[in-house]
Amino acid sequence: MAKLGSLFPEEMQPKNAARGRGAGKSGANVPAAGVIGGERTEIAALEPGQVVEGVYLVKDASLRAAKNGSKYIQATFCDKTGMIPVRHWDATDADHQAYQVNGYVKVRGRVETYQNRPQMIVFNAQTEKPENVASADFLPVSARPMAEMEKELDALLATFTDPDYKRLLESIFSEEKTRAAFTRSPAANAIHHAWVGGLIEHVLSACQTAEAIAKQRPFLNRDLLMAGVILHDIGKTEELDAGPGFGYTDTGKLCGHIVLGVLLVERHILKLKDFPQAKRDLIQHMILSHHGTREFGSPVTPLFGEAVALHHLECLDAKVQGIQSIIENEEERGNTGDWSDFARVVDGRVYKKANEQKEKGKE
Repeated sequence: MAKLGSLFPEEMQPKNAARGRGAGKSGANVPAAGVIGGERTEIAALEPGQVVEGVYLVKDASLRAAKNGSKYIQATFCDKTGMIPVRHWDATDADHQAYQVNGYVKVRGRVETYQNRPQMIVFNAQTEKPENVASADFLPVSARPMAEMEKELDALLATFTDPDYKRLLESIFSEEKTRAAFTRSPAANAIHHAWVGGLIEHVLSACQTAEAIAKQRPFLNRDLLMAGVILHDIGKTEELDAGPGFGYTDTGKLCGHIVLGVLLVERHILKLKDFPQAKRDLIQHMILSHHGTREFGSPVTPLFGEAVALHHLECLDAKVQGIQSIIENEEERGNTGDWSDFARVVDGRVYKKANEQKEKGKE
């Protein structure tokens, strides 16, 4: 029977996430997954009919009422290889307490197929203490080495010739806490680059496109554009928790990354002597407008060339990465059809065979 493969919905797991190392057959006893010292049974390795006993990260969970009056838990489990929907029938309030969002739960259950998709039916569950868990097993990580990306970031910062943007960036990235959060944070909770190191990976990729645009359109202020690309999502270092589950912090829920980004930049500008007001306004406008429209969360729309370029190129990077990950994930789980399952990144199904025409053109 084919393996289920990566179960992240649509998007956004790096290609090099660890694969399963085998799983027990239906009815077999499976070693606890994720516990320190225990053999790992990853979500990507689960098979329909398999009995599962292991530890998983709770992505979300809610206690609901069934039509017959009984209660059940609807949840999602995840690890660094994927996610799987969960049902725990005839559940009690005590059962629900074990399902702490962004916490770990040790369960026994069985993998089944529902509407052509896998799900786990849990028989019993209990909370697992974080200190007993190998947390790295539950965090997807960038395919790019972290040291390599940090070196690339430092090299990029060294290319700035505008003294004001240069000292602003140096102030921000010389702050140990901010730099550490920037290099570790995901770029999103689920939509794109949702893995450790996803934020810096997204920024560096978008910077390559921005550099090309700046060369093609010399009227653009290259340093302003690049500073905007580097800082547009800096607020996500405070909006998202880089720990298991990539949940939103209370600050992130209350303020959002656009506001948090502006506040962070303002804090550093106030420390810099005689930072020009005009440059402050430009860089903050780029952060405020990078979502493009008020409908998508920007309080203002892009009003000059560098801001327009930032909006489109960062959106381009996120969407193209999303499509790439969809194709890779479907290949991993054995879906060889021409079209993907429904994908939010295109609000439809991705046609997966377009890149094959590129290969045929080389023949």
